[in-house]
Amino acid sequence: MKKKPLAGLIGGFAVGAVAIGVVVLVIWLFIEPLSAPEQTGTVQFRVAHFNLWYQKDAAGIADRTALAKQLQHDLDELMNTLQVDPDLIPDPIDVFVHDDLSSMQSSIAKRKNPESRGGYIAPLDLLASESPRRRLAELVLAFGWGQCGSRLLKHGVSLYASDPDRNFHAVIAALPQRLYHPLQELILMEDRGGFPESIYERYDSPYSRVLIGLADYKKLLDLSASEADTLSDIGALEAASFVQYLIEHMGGMRELKRIWGKGSTEKLLSRVEGVSISDLGSAWYATGRDEGSTASDYEYLRVYYLLADGKADLAWNLARELMANGSSQEALFLAGRCAICVGEMDEAKEVVSRLDDQKQKRELQNYVDLYADWRVSNRNGLRFLISPHISAENSQKLISRAQRVYVRIIDQLALNESDVPQPLVVFMYGDSESLQVGEGIVPLSSARNGVLHITTADDIAYDMAGVLPAYAWGKDTYSRLLRSGLAVALSYSKDELVEQACALRSEGTWIPLTRLDFGIADERIIKIEAGLMLWYLLDNSVQDMREVWIATSPVGLYLSVDAALKRVLGKTRKEIEETLVSSVLLCK
Repeated sequence: MKKKPLAGLIGGFAVGAVAIGVVVLVIWLFIEPLSAPEQTGTVQFRVAHFNLWYQKDAAGIADRTALAKQLQHDLDELMNTLQVDPDLIPDPIDVFVHDDLSSMQSSIAKRKNPESRGGYIAPLDLLASESPRRRLAELVLAFGWGQCGSRLLKHGVSLYASDPDRNFHAVIAALPQRLYHPLQELILMEDRGGFPESIYERYDSPYSRVLIGLADYKKLLDLSASEADTLSDIGALEAASFVQYLIEHMGGMRELKRIWGKGSTEKLLSRVEGVSISDLGSAWYATGRDEGSTASDYEYLRVYYLLADGKADLAWNLARELMANGSSQEALFLAGRCAICVGEMDEAKEVVSRLDDQKQKRELQNYVDLYADWRVSNRNGLRFLISPHISAENSQKLISRAQRVYVRIIDQLALNESDVPQPLVVFMYGDSESLQVGEGIVPLSSARNGVLHITTADDIAYDMAGVLPAYAWGKDTYSRLLRSGLAVALSYSKDELVEQACALRSEGTWIPLTRLDFGIADERIIKIEAGLMLWYLLDNSVQDMREVWIATSPVGLYLSVDAALKRVLGKTRKEIEETLVSSVLLCK
């Protein structure tokens, strides 16, 4: 039979086409889904500018239309507020909506896996329960403004853009001086991790790593879902206020975009023409105090920060005035917390009855139930709120010891009434579980608000001595050795410290002060020796002790303990030990 080359060629092409089609089908049906493992078990919805990704059984799917509308509305407003060309924003934006934190962690881990082939240009991770605007603001900044070396400015601009109608200066106006961070202090906070990377910056930004290593996986496991800047995040709110000042008084959004870029905060702020960073900080503070006092939430913030500053009585008095004139649900909830801190339990119950917001009503009711039937005792600058589960005998012992130590600390640190809370509030719990619930009633940590939460098992003298120096001096040391040593020095007498130190030397367990630190020996030994060393500093000069403390603060010079001792006293730990051994530890 005669061959037909043309027919054979055509037939070959046909067979080849079929084979290619089969390969494409296999890739489409089997290989491609496996190349994007993060898509396994998910469902995608394309709505306008967005791809919305959900787990197939996610509860939030039913709200996808409302979410898409919110996203588009926020995107349009953010591009307008930040003056960003819409062409700079990728289309689509892939929004991964998660029911909970574990779902978010799993999705990020899969997308950052070497096996992933998703190729998402503009991913955005979002919890179904949160507003998308803050995270979307970060995306618009990343693509619209580009990289920025200043975490302070990035944090401030994204927070400001997420709520441009808010007067962030109200925070500056309401803050007591002790809680306020000047601009230079904010810059120090930034240098020392005070403005950590957000979820978006770490995992979704075009400047984030394409893949993550083992160390990054650990960070992912430690991920916190809550990145809302609460009122307790003073540094973040101050950053937003500073950005608001730059926009409203230093050339507008256009000028802010001009100084935006790579480099440190100080380098970028030096681009602001005609003003030094010091003068810029002073002008911002003056403007914030003036313009913030007219904000609608100013009085509420005054109550909040008075309570956070340990001034519960002043906070309660102001809260009552606001309640008399009609308060918001947030203000009522805060007033209830103030009432408990001053021992007005019946007033707190009344506030619960006026709350309509069910979440706040339940939370305040939990506090009211916790503190029901507690005794209140006011003693010479101290207010004790005492659980009914603590016997009168035990509570009296705790109160007596607290009073003695309080007087000793005031005397040894040469403090005035204005240096410490008036009164110093002490919550005395019957068990640690109750304490964990109660600790949240006052904003900020004990070192900042001056409020003590203890159980009968705690050393009230040590705990009080651990709080008052940081409160009185306005800054806290990074050094656990200094903090614990000073607490021991303030809560025990010289004779007690010398006796215990001599016992260590007699037992052969004394550690040279040059090596002293937590983790190298029994904690009791470390505390005794650190306490003796800090007693020596106090006995020589309270002012020197204060300077060493502040020099080791993250918002101070941030020196090591040894560097601070050398700078302030001109001495080393070895020299201090030699003095102690020769003139103080005269052991028998």
